[in-house]
Amino acid sequence: MNITLPSKICFRVTRSCNSSCRFCCAPPQGSTPHVSAIINRLDWLLSHGVRTVNFCGGEPTLHPDLDGIIGYSHRHGAKTELTTNGIHLNDSLSSILSKVKARVKVSLFGNREHHDFLAGNQSFDQTTATIDRLIRSAVPVAVQSTIVAHRLEMVDWLASFCMAKGIRQLNILPFIPRGNGKTVRSDFELSTRDRTTLKDSVKTKRRHYSNRLDIRWLDFNVKSIYVVETDGRVLIERMDENFDTELCSVDSLHTTSASEQR
Repeated sequence: MNITLPSKICFRVTRSCNSSCRFCCAPPQGSTPHVSAIINRLDWLLSHGVRTVNFCGGEPTLHPDLDGIIGYSHRHGAKTELTTNGIHLNDSLSSILSKVKARVKVSLFGNREHHDFLAGNQSFDQTTATIDRLIRSAVPVAVQSTIVAHRLEMVDWLASFCMAKGIRQLNILPFIPRGNGKTVRSDFELSTRDRTTLKDSVKTKRRHYSNRLDIRWLDFNVKSIYVVETDGRVLIERMDENFDTELCSVDSLHTTSASEQR
């Protein structure tokens, strides 16, 4: 099967999560694959031109073998990234991330009140403490934040937070109605006017902070992403699950390949 993949792909190592984000795009449903299945999938991705793997979830730090998975990727020539809520990221994992120079994107939604409301738990202190630990460990850290309706001012708070911490990248994601987001669409979806205002604000702040803070606009309403799901399927994910495209099942391809070799 001839499949063309981008050089960077998102890789779900689990759908389990220790947070309850109200707008979660990938709610905790599905399995946590065994490390052997993950290694097989990584080998296949690397053989098909993938060079950067962004480990995500669910909450990827809940996978019991994440340290080894990241180490394996690094030893086989892949650059690694991690998208995490920061609640469960311990010193051991911080050390591995520092060693392989992995970039870590930490989900932070704004000040304590707003973050805890969207996260569905009181995790602000844990998340910000993890950010501090990663910075001390010389791990490249970016803050990633979903902006919801009526709270556009959080971009100002987040930019100030990043500047105070010496963080060089802030990713702004307008709310998208995937997963749990479908059930809260009427509360959180940005109006056309708000989306324009938010995008213009990001452009203005990007110019203002210049070389000090790279503020990025990541709009998955219009940009699709490639994802390896926990069951081994490779998907092109779009704003609405109904329009996702399944490219293949890595596990099935491995099974076929092994059978042919015999």
